[in-house]
Amino acid sequence: MLTEERRTKIQELMLQKNTVSICELAGLFGTSEMTARRDLDELQQRGVCERIHGGARRARPPEPRNAIYPSFWQREHCQAREKVAIGRAAAALVAPGDVIVVDTGTTAACLAQALLNAEPITLITNSLRVIDLLQDASQVTLICPGGTLFLEDRHTSGGDLAFVGAIAVSTLRGLRAKKAFISTSGFTIADGTFNASQFQAEIKRVLIDIAEEAILIADHTKFGRVDGFLVASARAFSKVITDTLAPAADVAALRALGIEVIQVEPAENAVAPDRPYLRATSRPGRSNGDCGAQAASEQSTDRPPGG
Repeated sequence: MLTEERRTKIQELMLQKNTVSICELAGLFGTSEMTARRDLDELQQRGVCERIHGGARRARPPEPRNAIYPSFWQREHCQAREKVAIGRAAAALVAPGDVIVVDTGTTAACLAQALLNAEPITLITNSLRVIDLLQDASQVTLICPGGTLFLEDRHTSGGDLAFVGAIAVSTLRGLRAKKAFISTSGFTIADGTFNASQFQAEIKRVLIDIAEEAILIADHTKFGRVDGFLVASARAFSKVITDTLAPAADVAALRALGIEVIQVEPAENAVAPDRPYLRATSRPGRSNGDCGAQAASEQSTDRPPGG
């Protein structure tokens, strides 16, 4: 049994029992207790369990995102022109018949919007926002893993609804894709990509693993930010799609690593994807076409917006 397959099964076991012991895992999978310890240590690093004496217990349910962090709506209306252009450039890489993965986040939503008129493709996603945007696109076959439904912004009227947890991981491990488009809340050359949520970070790692090629989609504000939980190194990606304001030194460093960097100009007259999102939400002071300036003025933090 492959290491990742065994670790996925351990997560499934914890979903049923809540706690597991090292001795139990060694017997169940025919490994040494040292291997079982390493498995649990790695799963703890990923944020999916907590080590206890003699074993581990399932991680606590996802907590609401801290109110200091900008809401999904605020983020999707900041750098909207850059994100729309990045989404269009990513969509241009999708060929008819491809099986692709699209991540969660505001840039991923722009990619979904750009795929509305795509040739027939199959799209795997854990994001209900992406599913909502593409639900009427008959040429797009949508696959969703299910799992624990996580609302990132419970303190606001809306958020990025996505499936996370052991069930989602297990289902995704059984799928394969040609390309994975991964967003990020922070990226550095030295460390790689980050996500503010440990549960989303785990899913992103899986999405990278199941695809032949991983492509990072990130506007210039994500560069140089260490933000939350580490997802993957820069070398995990064959391409990075960003805008022309990305730091020149970082672009050069990526290319020196053999990573293709695609830079796009901000789209003209672009706004973030805007349609009813699964349920009615109240967005005070918002009208159609309202975008970056108002969102920036409403934002109560100096922290740059996330993925």
